[in-house]
Amino acid sequence: MSTTAEDIDPAPTTNHALTEALAWISKFAHAWKAIEPAPRSLSIDGFIIWGPVLYEKHKGDDPVKLAQQLFGKSGAYFRYLYPGRKPSAGAELAS
Repeated sequence: MSTTAEDIDPAPTTNHALTEALAWISKFAHAWKAIEPAPRSLSIDGFIIWGPVLYEKHKGDDPVKLAQQLFGKSGAYFRYLYPGRKPSAGAELAS
């Protein structure tokens, strides 16, 4: 079976929604890390898990401002953001 030029897609289709979501989550994660006094304790896995949840709820919001508002309030996602660390007694739930 031979392959012709018509069988090959010359340009991959871009998933704009996915690209937009990943860019938003990346901005949020970088802003969070910039605020974090101990950034080495922060795990990217937490943003892989929490990011899509935040994006669906807050995609119309500025991710940098949201990171500033939510910093210290990761709630149930704390264990993914900071594996091995225990949450502080006053930790609030994320909105």
